[in-house]
Amino acid sequence: MRKRMSMGAAAALMLLSAPAWTQQADVQPPPAPETPEPAPAETKTLAPVVVSGQREEIVKQAQVAKSDVPLMETPQAISVVTADTIRDQGITRLADALRGVAGVSRSSTYGYYDSYQIRGFDAAYGSIYLDGLLSGNVAGTNNELAGLERVEVLKGPASMLYGSAPLGGLVNLVSKRPRNERFVDLGYAIGSYGLVENSLDANAPLGSSGEWLGRINVLFRDSDDFVKYSDNQRLFIAPSLTWAPQAGTSLTFLGRYQRDRDSPWSPVPASGTVQPNPNGRLPIDFSVNDDEGSVQNQDHLQLGYALEHAFSEALTFQQNLRYTRFKTFWDKWMFAGPFVVDATNIPRTDVISRYYYGPFEQNDREFAVDSRLAYSLALGSVKQNLSGGVDYRYRRGAYFDAGGNFDANANPLDLFDPDYSAPLEPVGAQPTPSASRSLERQIGFYLQDHLQFGERFTVTLSGRYDAAESSGVKDEKFSPRAGATYLLVPGLAAYASWSRSFTPQGSYRTLDDQPLPPETGRNIETGLKANTLDGRLEGMISVFRLTRQNVATEDQDNPFTYFATGEQESRGFEVETRWRPLPTWLIAMAYANLRAEITRDEKFPSGAKLPNVPRDSLNLHTEYVIPSGVLKDLGFSLSYLRNTGKNGSLYEDLSLPGYKIFDAGLSYRLLDWETRLNVNNVLDERYYPDAGGGERVTPGEPLNWRLSVMRTF
Repeated sequence: MRKRMSMGAAAALMLLSAPAWTQQADVQPPPAPETPEPAPAETKTLAPVVVSGQREEIVKQAQVAKSDVPLMETPQAISVVTADTIRDQGITRLADALRGVAGVSRSSTYGYYDSYQIRGFDAAYGSIYLDGLLSGNVAGTNNELAGLERVEVLKGPASMLYGSAPLGGLVNLVSKRPRNERFVDLGYAIGSYGLVENSLDANAPLGSSGEWLGRINVLFRDSDDFVKYSDNQRLFIAPSLTWAPQAGTSLTFLGRYQRDRDSPWSPVPASGTVQPNPNGRLPIDFSVNDDEGSVQNQDHLQLGYALEHAFSEALTFQQNLRYTRFKTFWDKWMFAGPFVVDATNIPRTDVISRYYYGPFEQNDREFAVDSRLAYSLALGSVKQNLSGGVDYRYRRGAYFDAGGNFDANANPLDLFDPDYSAPLEPVGAQPTPSASRSLERQIGFYLQDHLQFGERFTVTLSGRYDAAESSGVKDEKFSPRAGATYLLVPGLAAYASWSRSFTPQGSYRTLDDQPLPPETGRNIETGLKANTLDGRLEGMISVFRLTRQNVATEDQDNPFTYFATGEQESRGFEVETRWRPLPTWLIAMAYANLRAEITRDEKFPSGAKLPNVPRDSLNLHTEYVIPSGVLKDLGFSLSYLRNTGKNGSLYEDLSLPGYKIFDAGLSYRLLDWETRLNVNNVLDERYYPDAGGGERVTPGEPLNWRLSVMRTF
């Protein structure tokens, strides 16, 4: 483990910050301001439900919908993962937070970056939004969850509100905002692989008028990993400041800084893992990288604000704005290549070549702003919620790649008797260094009309016109959506929708250096939504059919070039439920049945299964807190994840076996203290959740644990 900062110093820094805040808490607080606590512009929640000393908020609207239309009246599937869920299950990776969302599965981005598929289609790039604005870079992202209020997943096309977006859906991360209360949460965690983590979440009204509220989230994490010679270290700081001068007006400044210094591991060959090898089986901690480790440094800085102003009860204005700067550097990142051939030109089964990646440096700068007006009116029994706006984003990037070494017999490694001390050859016989600058920009105009007829029936019509430019290629597109909901009984509604999507692909080039045409898609969907008034039961059943054309596919015979496949389709159904049979007992389920395949193509046969998509996936979770007696506030949790087998590649015969994972947890609250023990993969299942081909299979994490303690002041 690389200790670039003293753990004791980090812990002392956070502990010393507590008295300053708690000393303020001892002072007589100022009178409560007349202005109510500002909330995120796009969300409203019911009053908190107190459950054995814990507060759970029931989300009724989602920021990702860009309106205050209730989720029950939104004709599209939207799932929400709250900060409580993330904390209670000890989750630190976005892919793990999405396990409880039906239709979401792992995709392949080396097992290191945030990676997932939504409804059978890869959404690892271009689908992550932060507070309603696109967030990400070319190299991939690892988003910190400690500064989030919740994670929202919009399934199906989002182009009618966001422009270019993956057909399967998108993920919106909602930042924690200041509240009109005073608290300090100090956290400390240890765990497998030498994990040490310190965290701080502090909030307070500033000044005596109540117009200003402040909050800051800080986290420092340092840990090795389950693969040899790999580790990660993160510093995360997220300050926020709200100014609410009058009722209906608030301006929240949001900052976010993330510094990662990692030695990431690499995926492993299929031979000896998911396929037999005559020499045996690779250990789960097998490293493709040498004993000095790879290098992956990332620095992310994001500054922006969220503004809301109510001109009247009927007319409101909202604006989100953010400037982002990403820096990424990697070097000595080794990836498995083909088997080395012997003197008779026959591939060996024990020695592989390795590709050397780096040095590589990427710098991105991005500006994004989304402004919209919402107007509500009533004409007799018809209520109308009309909203429209314009958003603009601009990204300029530059990178330098030294070329690495992709010679087939370079940097060999014996799989079963590895010598990590052998010197590496970072430069190939024919190095191909490259440098480039890129420019992407998009402006979109969108309009949505939500009509409510009486108390049961709603119709939603929305459309958006986009003008996008990527790598000098310009695209224009109109993206419509039409949907309706009908309230069958109180707390149960049926919905149906039709929509289209598009994604520019100007940065993808063919072998003759021509840009690919935009990817287009469409969705037909229907289902049921449930949400009882008491909040004890909420859920959703969805049936859908997604179709997309002109899908960018990398040419395996010519690296870094692409071609457009003809047509792909994903159809299936999803079930999500959260039920509280008792106030302190939760049962949650997420199930999806997907058939994702190629339906028309010149290169691949019709019916070929898309990679990394399980036919069936099931996630069950239950937790119970003892409400009274000697063991009051002692909690138990158990989770079960099951994925059926997957196709690992379109280019070769590669099957990933299905797997079952059990997680368990214990928790205990005593006054202002909270302790949690989370144990993942309790049965130490050997599994491989995704693959990028026969040389890039991702190993699943073995048995691991995390013990956290939090004190609230």
